[in-house]
Amino acid sequence: MTLKSVLLLSMLFSSVILALAGCVSQTPEPINPSNLAQSAVKDTHLGWNPAPANQLNYSLATSTGIARMEMRELPGDLQAVTIELPGMRSIEGVQWRGAGGDNAMLFDGVEGVDGVTVERQHRGYRLQVRGRALESIRSGGFLTVIDYYRN
Repeated sequence: MTLKSVLLLSMLFSSVILALAGCVSQTPEPINPSNLAQSAVKDTHLGWNPAPANQLNYSLATSTGIARMEMRELPGDLQAVTIELPGMRSIEGVQWRGAGGDNAMLFDGVEGVDGVTVERQHRGYRLQVRGRALESIRSGGFLTVIDYYRN
């Protein structure tokens, strides 16, 4: 066996070992909130905050009182989506329109469907979607929040 053959086999063997090691030791990539949602109208500002594992925490603000965000398909291990709504004074409704055309009223101004909570905060509201409600929005679509006191 020539030196060239030995070096070639050695490099090939090293490549196989590194490829196998990469397959075994890869950990799931962390969820990047900016890849999963964006503002759907120009007056809506979308930001995100740190959140526990398998949860997303967004901040959604608008100048017109109608905030809309577009959500892409959500990961299967995601357990909750929390949306801070600073500046909203009285939420009239939270609507969902799925990518497939389905739609739902997640919150009607008084109460939410199973898995949806709207909680008054010092400034604005906090909307949280979990459980069965989260499963209904998991495939992606548009979330619209309407404030009663819109301009």
